[in-house]
Amino acid sequence: MFLDDLPSPSRYDAVIIGAGPAGLACAMALAAARRRVLILESGGRDAVAGDHSVGYGHFSGGYWNAHWVRGLGGTSQAWTGWCTIPRPLDFDNPAIGVRWPVAHAALLPYWRRAAPILDHRAAFVGFEAPFLPGFLYRPVPTMPPTRFAEKFGAQLAASTDIDVVVDHPVLGLDSNAARSALTALTLQRRGSDARRRLEVTPAQAVVIAAGGMGNAQLLMLPREDGAPSVGNESGLVGRYLMEHPQFTLAGELATDAELDRLWPAGNDGAGMHVLVVEPRLAVERGLAAAGLQCSRKNTEHPMARFLSGARGRPHFHYEITVRAEMRPVEHNRVVPTVERDVFGLPRLAARCVLDAADYRSVEDTLRLLGETLMRLGRGRVRVNNDRLYLQVEGQGHTLGTTRMGEGASTSVVDGDCRVHGYANLFVAGSSVFPSGGYANPTITIVALALRLADRLAGKAAST
Repeated sequence: MFLDDLPSPSRYDAVIIGAGPAGLACAMALAAARRRVLILESGGRDAVAGDHSVGYGHFSGGYWNAHWVRGLGGTSQAWTGWCTIPRPLDFDNPAIGVRWPVAHAALLPYWRRAAPILDHRAAFVGFEAPFLPGFLYRPVPTMPPTRFAEKFGAQLAASTDIDVVVDHPVLGLDSNAARSALTALTLQRRGSDARRRLEVTPAQAVVIAAGGMGNAQLLMLPREDGAPSVGNESGLVGRYLMEHPQFTLAGELATDAELDRLWPAGNDGAGMHVLVVEPRLAVERGLAAAGLQCSRKNTEHPMARFLSGARGRPHFHYEITVRAEMRPVEHNRVVPTVERDVFGLPRLAARCVLDAADYRSVEDTLRLLGETLMRLGRGRVRVNNDRLYLQVEGQGHTLGTTRMGEGASTSVVDGDCRVHGYANLFVAGSSVFPSGGYANPTITIVALALRLADRLAGKAAST
């Protein structure tokens, strides 16, 4: 139910900071396992974007802020509804040099559980089919976006196992002297100067689920004694910031393959035609992940008409928009500034710069498709240089700022999303992704949150 004031935390098995897709999915799964949950949300019942950061590099502060939504439902209020899952290669690609501590196969049941939460059909999430030697057809289902506040608001209001307190930003985290457990949270009601300290025990899980930027913001909260922030003893929080760069109309495809015919039988929903490089070839060529969205089929385009006449069979022209992977690098990061946002939290300065290898991998992927088509006599690809190198955009996916990994020297959380060294502190959301792949992250965010809930409820062993 929704509460007007802060209750005693002793009655809860878990405290979740953030009421977005990760926080709500985790909370509802815990409640289904008969665990009591308290959700603390800095925003109100209506989720809004704010002025939380400034930006340098390829993405401005306004860009990050537009996709940093506080309030009930969090970033689901800005989500576009696209769902696809990473490929096994995305969890251990030599071109990226980062291996996820979670097996791809271990997440498969959680992606299937996440799909209906997001109103998608699990059978078609991650569907693949052969296209050309070295390339796969991997369509992306696009459904109306699920707004978590609207879909689950009544359920939360009626719940006896989940309590929600809005308009209470967390402004401080405290630990025991050994830094082995979180011991307290400091909160302040918006519009009030009074702060309140909520004490927690090592047996109570605290899950930070405040978004790709917000998770790092909380784990970098300054301490009054000047000691390292709770959870940031390694100094890695905020580093390895990633986006999914988008290169709109970076290429053109003319081929005798009509992609509509490859759409999976039985899926009468909407979606996008996407081509990807097969894993073996991607490793051989050292390619980062990229999805080539082919749209606006046109038989009258000059490229299609020329090839149709030359080959004596119909050809189809498609515009290619590439959604790609950024390599995680330490200098792409967020850091707190001395300024405060409207919630009383330190505003972040974000620096996110694509390097030459990121651009070159996209160009090489487009050229590889073109070379394959020419070798087989199946078509052509045109690379639009200025669209690729001068007009990069983003997709609103904030990744990597509290990355998961095997040890505290290279990551912030382990494979169970537990902050290294802490018995009761966890992180949920896209900030734990150690690499980005190209897939839209929402379904994986929810899947990881469901998996975390199972861990906290003692329902599954670590894998």
